Amino acid sequence: MTAPKLQDRKNLPGHILHFEGEQDALVLDSGQRLEAYSIAYQTYGTLNAAKSNAVMICHALTGDQFVAERHPVTGKDGWWDNLVGAGKVVDTDRYFVICSNILGGCMGSTGPSSMKPDGSGVWGIDFPVITIGDMVKAQKKLVDALGIGKLFAVIGGSMGGMQTLAWASLYPDMMHAVLPIATAPRHSAQNIAFHEVGRQSVMADPDWNGGTYAVEAQPRRGLSVARMVAHITYLSESALHRKFGRSLQNREGLSFGFDADFQVESYLRHQGSSFVDRFDANSYLYITRAMDYFDLAAEHDGSLAKAFSATNAAFCVVSFSSDWLFPTSESRDIVHSLNAGGKNVSFIEIQSDKGHDAFLLDEPEFYEVLDGFLKGRAARLGLFGDFYEPAAQDAAHSAPDIAHMAAQPAISPKEMRVDFQIIGDMVRENARILDIGCGEGDLLAYLAITKKAAGFGLELSLDGVRSAVGHGLSVIQGDANIDLHYYGERTYDYAILSHTLQAMDNPAETLNRLLNIGKEVIVSFPNFGHWRVRSHLMFGGRMPVNETIPYSWWETPNIHFCTIRDFEALCGDLGATIVQRMTIDSQGQKTDHRFGGRLNNLLGEQAVYLLSR
Repeated sequence: MTAPKLQDRKNLPGHILHFEGEQDALVLDSGQRLEAYSIAYQTYGTLNAAKSNAVMICHALTGDQFVAERHPVTGKDGWWDNLVGAGKVVDTDRYFVICSNILGGCMGSTGPSSMKPDGSGVWGIDFPVITIGDMVKAQKKLVDALGIGKLFAVIGGSMGGMQTLAWASLYPDMMHAVLPIATAPRHSAQNIAFHEVGRQSVMADPDWNGGTYAVEAQPRRGLSVARMVAHITYLSESALHRKFGRSLQNREGLSFGFDADFQVESYLRHQGSSFVDRFDANSYLYITRAMDYFDLAAEHDGSLAKAFSATNAAFCVVSFSSDWLFPTSESRDIVHSLNAGGKNVSFIEIQSDKGHDAFLLDEPEFYEVLDGFLKGRAARLGLFGDFYEPAAQDAAHSAPDIAHMAAQPAISPKEMRVDFQIIGDMVRENARILDIGCGEGDLLAYLAITKKAAGFGLELSLDGVRSAVGHGLSVIQGDANIDLHYYGERTYDYAILSHTLQAMDNPAETLNRLLNIGKEVIVSFPNFGHWRVRSHLMFGGRMPVNETIPYSWWETPNIHFCTIRDFEALCGDLGATIVQRMTIDSQGQKTDHRFGGRLNNLLGEQAVYLLSR
């Protein structure tokens, strides 16, 4: 097949839907209306009979609908071909994947290079200014036309991630899962500045001709420079250094001129020149402007939490450590706003030195997280009865695979820690649980299986979060010493602090906050009033080291040691009511309280409390 040129996109393979008439008119955020427009799209996989397996993938600024196949213009693999396809994370043997060229694009959807409805010529800069919301409204028209009432998931990175957020805000009941990747709820001043440099470069090119150039006479020089500037922001300094350093390009010494002496210069020039062969200059202006205008909080009275208030979808937010275009702090803004509303959200920052483009590249940890999240959501919905195979795991080092275990018999109490069993006895069925310092999610998994609990976790360890989310659990990477104030009041039935209280910077402040977050609070901790601890100190003169306290004094992460009596005194100071209490002796047996507090303080090696206020 001969690749169609930029000026002849009528011959593109795939599907195009044409919308026309009052019912399909698109009312834009600017107030203007598009009475007639087209959306080009590709699909992969098969829509099931229930139409419940559809996944919408939203592309980034310079992407398009060819997400998982050879591109008809460039001849390269699809831009997310490593993630989407048969047997891959977004498995087209199971999911029906839809990806459309955005409104304003130049790969078949209506945009500045399209003909006006009256046939008088191309739109050019007469095309109305569009927003991210307008792109999503057009995608919604497409989904409706395909007869799909609810999407299983909406996925996208960068500008595609902005679209996923707009989907969740505009159509909160339209999807079960939302995956915003390497993105932000607003475009930063720095990003607007970079875009303005690119736009000015395009408009300064004489061939731009006030935006009325012929499509076959693109302002190539200006668009090429705009692409070069933007491409720098997609990479990290370490990635550039690793790939190019200061290596020279096909020469042994400096030319003392302005040719491309360095490999990095040659690389950027190639990126610029190849880009103009597949992209329209005016589309670049319009799409970058749409990104600049994106500010989801501003559209909801300055409250990002309000933007997501109506959705019950589960979110998986992913950032990358070296992404300075959309830094992790902006992903955390999304997560915190979801926390405030008690929404179902997982979050992880993937450690990578590849910069913003990491979401498009081979990142196994990223794939593991997305794979686990999607499988977990599908399992909870019963989407695929035969989808999940048991994973070979080391039970001591790997979180339970919720996606698989959801279909298995409940865990035998003999297989679970005694304190977990006690906590399980305290928890009501179908409760909402927040587990602080959840590790790899063992307790969350146990409660999900034995009590059908909706479990959510907060965990500082990157390995713990990656493992938990990769096994279908909803866990946020964060620090309980900092992040608890982002959670809304009474948003959980139970807030749980299992063997974590002593590691908090301020245990009293942490417990007080949990008593506001949860309707009830469950706390377990090692009792430093236990007779073995006392005997170590009395007869050996040294701090104890055992299963409960497995650290020498100089390496312990535990900061605050307390006894049962100390803890109960703190509860009194905080106005907390002790609803139930249990202790565990040195043989791992549950003990009752008929002997009174002083004897329990002596005999209880661990304590578990159910509190309310």
